[in-house]
Amino acid sequence: MLFYSILFLLGFVSYTDVESIETKSYVNNQQQRYQALINEIRCPVCQGQSIGGSNAGLARDLREKVRELILEENTDNNIRQFMTDRYGDFVVFKPPVNKNTYLLWFAPFIFLILGLFFLVRSLSTKESSVKSNIDTTKAKDLLK
Repeated sequence: MLFYSILFLLGFVSYTDVESIETKSYVNNQQQRYQALINEIRCPVCQGQSIGGSNAGLARDLREKVRELILEENTDNNIRQFMTDRYGDFVVFKPPVNKNTYLLWFAPFIFLILGLFFLVRSLSTKESSVKSNIDTTKAKDLLK
């Protein structure tokens, strides 16, 4: 009985969810293009991973779609455009500069300039308050 219990438990331990290894045939530089594209396109489900690094079902489908588009001899830009048409600019890790993404691209510079402005302003008010304190003490000394 103990033997069957151990055998039963080992059956669960040895079970793993093995995905099929993608062994697809490519011509020329298609494999390099495929690898580059699946690492440039963000997974809409995981949001922090590329479709190349995600195990989500949608990522698997998108990898297959990228493969199909490459085999149909679409350019890399056409494939990126295909993905952004369906999932928006969010799907690419390097979003384009356009009117919808100006804030995304220029906000860091705006905040840097504002931060420097407030830093200079606060330093100048401290200097003026120190000068006014010195002037006040000199005036009190003269009045005595």
